[in-house]
Amino acid sequence: MTKEEMDSLTEGLDSKAAKVRALYSAGVSAGDIGRYIGIRYQHVYNVLLRAGLIAKAAPATSPASALNPDSEIIVARIGKNGGIELPDSVMERYGLKAGEAVYCQALPEGLMVLSQEAALAHVTRMAREKMPEQAALIEALLKGRSST
Repeated sequence: MTKEEMDSLTEGLDSKAAKVRALYSAGVSAGDIGRYIGIRYQHVYNVLLRAGLIAKAAPATSPASALNPDSEIIVARIGKNGGIELPDSVMERYGLKAGEAVYCQALPEGLMVLSQEAALAHVTRMAREKMPEQAALIEALLKGRSST
């Protein structure tokens, strides 16, 4: 959005907070709003949070730390070449397919293994929490990448 368009949207608004709300509602990112008004990103974020236009991101927890006593335990053996064989029912349940890539993340509690779909969902969720003003762009980029 051009400076002239932002000037038009904020014309007649007296407070910085009113300008932030108007610009955000028009689709301007928090970073661009801050630069336009001349305030810090944190100020923009706080205004949007108080206005209920964004939700405060919950602290991220690793999937492994969310384990509870009722969680499923899957026992598998590691072959001589380092491969792990999982039962067909487990492969199907978690969207894993023989020969396809899986994404592993080392955590203090152990190794997290994700299918491509689960990894994309995880990255999208984290992006939405950490960068709410960029969530739509990130989701579009990830969807475009996964369809190729």
